[in-house]
Parts: sequence; C-alpha cells; structure tokens
Amino acid sequence: MLKTFLALAVLSAPVSAQAPQPSPQWSACPIANAPELQCAGLSVALSPKSDRKITLKIARLPATGAKKGSVLVNFGGPQGYQIASLGSRTQIFDKIRASMDVVTWDPRGYPGLSGAVLQCDWGFMRTPAFPADKAAFDRLVAANKARGEKCRDTDPALFDHMDAASDARDADAIRAALDEDEMNFLGLSYGGTIAQSYARLFPHRVRTMYVDGTGNHSLRDWERGLDTIARQNELFMDRFFAWAPAGTEKRWRALIAKADREPIPAPKADARYDGTQLQSLAFVKLRPGPARWADVLAAVTAAEKGDASGFALSSSQPYPGLPGGGVKECLDFPRPATRQDVARTVKRLRAIAPNTGAAFPLAWHLPLTCAGWPTPVTNPPKPMPRTLPPMLGAGTWQDYDSTRRVVEQIPGSRTIEHDGPGHNLFGAMANPCVIDHVSKYVTERRLPSAGTTCP
Repeated sequence: MLKTFLALAVLSAPVSAQAPQPSPQWSACPIANAPELQCAGLSVALSPKSDRKITLKIARLPATGAKKGSVLVNFGGPQGYQIASLGSRTQIFDKIRASMDVVTWDPRGYPGLSGAVLQCDWGFMRTPAFPADKAAFDRLVAANKARGEKCRDTDPALFDHMDAASDARDADAIRAALDEDEMNFLGLSYGGTIAQSYARLFPHRVRTMYVDGTGNHSLRDWERGLDTIARQNELFMDRFFAWAPAGTEKRWRALIAKADREPIPAPKADARYDGTQLQSLAFVKLRPGPARWADVLAAVTAAEKGDASGFALSSSQPYPGLPGGGVKECLDFPRPATRQDVARTVKRLRAIAPNTGAAFPLAWHLPLTCAGWPTPVTNPPKPMPRTLPPMLGAGTWQDYDSTRRVVEQIPGSRTIEHDGPGHNLFGAMANPCVIDHVSKYVTERRLPSAGTTCP
C-alpha cells in the first residue's frame, strides 16, 4: 500500500522525439515457474537532457492468438521485481493474451533484473513521530538528508531521475521498441502514479489506460487532496463503528487522547504507541474487512487497561512504516519546508477526521521521511489533459474514491466499484469480474456501463 506521495518544469516541458529503438532480442527469462516469459535488454536515456544510457530488462508474455498489439503493466509498490510479479500472475492475462503481448519491465534504480540499480536501503522504514518543535523538525530534516545522500552517492544522476515521470519515459521507450503507435497501460496501485505521469507526457500515445487502487496524482490543490483522503479514511472507520457495539467510537477517541498524553505500552512487542500510531495501526488491521474487526475491538479493550500489544503488526516491526526507502515517492509528492507546515496540516486533518486524523502515508510518512531530501520534487501532482481517451478504473472500500477521482477527470471514463475490503483488484486480488471488464476494455476498447460493480 503509500506509500504519498515542487518544480513543474519536468512535466510542462515539451517532450522531445525519441530516436528509433532496435527491436528487442527475446530469450528465456531467469524466472522460476514461468516458462512462457521472455526477456530482453533495452537501452534507454537516463533523462531527456542526458547522453547517458542505462539498460532496462523488459519481459513479455507472448500473445496466444493472432497479435493485435501490446499491453504494458506496472504492478505498483513502488518496487523492482516487476518481471517476477508478471511471472507469478500469468493467469490473470489469459483473455488479454488471446490478441496481445503482455509486457512489463524492472524499473530503473530498484533491485531486479535491470542494469542500473542504486545501492540503497530498500527495507522497512519506521514512520517518525510528528516533530514537537523546530529543533525536532531540524533533526528530522538532517537525518533525512543524510539518509538520502548516502543513497544518492552511489549514482547521483540516476538518483535524481527516479521519479514516476522517468518511469513514464522508460515506458514510452518500451512502446517504441515494440513498434507500437499507441500503448495500452495498466497501472496498479503506485503503478497508477506512473500511468498518470505517462498520460501527461504522452497523451497522444494512449490507446487505453486502466488504473487500479491508485492515489490521485493529478490534483490542482494538494492540501485539499489530503482533506479528501482524510474524509475517506473517516468513512472507512465509520464502517467499523457501525459494526461494533454502541459507544465504541467514544471509547476510541478517549483511547487516542490518552495515548497522546502518555504513550501506551505494548510489552509483547517491546513498543509504546501514541495516538497517531494507534490510529495508523488500527486502520491497517481493519483493512482486511469484518473478519478481522473483532481483533481490533479486543485490542481497544486491552489498551484501555494499559496493554496496546494487540495493535502491533509484528514483533519485528511493531511500529507503522513503509518499505522502499522513499526514493521515488520523495520526487513525486510535495514535502513540507517547515515545522509550521506540518503542524498546520496535522491540525486541519485531525479536525476533519477525529478518528483517523493525519495517520496516513501521504500526510504522515512521506512528509516526515522526505523533508530535507537532497533532490527537489521533480514530478509533482498535476492534472492530466482532458483530451485523453476514456479511462477505466477500479477500487475497493480503501481506494475506490481516490481511483474514481483520477479517471473522472477524463470525459467518458468509468470506475468499477468493489463493495468490500482489499487492494489491487486486477493484480493482487485477481477479481474475476474486474479481470473480465479490463480484458474487454484493453482488447476491444469496450467500457462497462456507468455504475458497474463487481462482487
């Protein structure tokens, strides 16, 4: 799932024509249990203004029938190992492969099969506490700068071009190498941020574009966008309170206030949780749906008695956080310049959503781990051109609204709603109904009717 998310020059600059790409030389992929998968190397420009080339590894599942085109997919993360993800999910593309090759690539910078890899810490990163004063914010900025510079020193030019817009340019280089005039793009989870970046840079190259459980990276007003996410999170929490015994919401708010005054011990996890951490951990535990909600209710009861161990996600990683190091996200999303910026946003979000507050990645994790980053934001949120062909989206309780806000910018678009928990309906959840609609859209440009739902 985050995992947030400012110069406008990169997105507003004209896109130069790419040199012709040689055809990929396909051979077997070094991926276990995926014998159909074929791989090739592809040389791409580091940036539009650089003569340096880097080598990406791309992969395809060949069409099983007469080929009429290709579809490019990014499974999200953001992460490497996209080729391995495709190899483990071949069956979801069976209908598409009747007439199309399915193609993906291991993104630049990340571990995987591609040649250019940053030597960084890609592991789990704990979300810092909100800084109490300027001195605490300055320490946070210094720590982030040092962490970023340690990663950047391994390849400064590559580090500076790790944003989703750079991924979008790589995607268009793949399109050119495939000799396709137009591209069908499936952007799942954070892959939807790459898809939106592609739509801004190459709108004339889009044939179809599907986004699934994605955040809205096409905003005009970032702070208003955070407000919308906070309201959406509060509605999700309301589902739990409607299920729980009467009075649970009042108890929850009292528990949060108590934890903010004095963090509550979680002895089984060797941790102590403040109110924001409890809000984040509870939200993560509620996301799988009602089958897990009794566990959260039990955790609330135990925490009221002084033991918050029931909120821990694991004994090894008891605190909220995200994997991946933030290298891409810190270039794609706004970040605070001062402690006052953080405080104003947090105060506003807590007033909008008293049960969930600012305890979500784009308002908490990314601002506090990206403040002070050694490279400025290069791919900030910006609206997509309305001239794009109609898009298709899909989402769950967790992300339907954010996905809908992305695709509704483009006239004639549709969003499929799944009235249930989860994330990434096409990829991770392999929802048969969604797969059927996406397959028809990609192969035939046939959109479902307005208001379509999938069980």
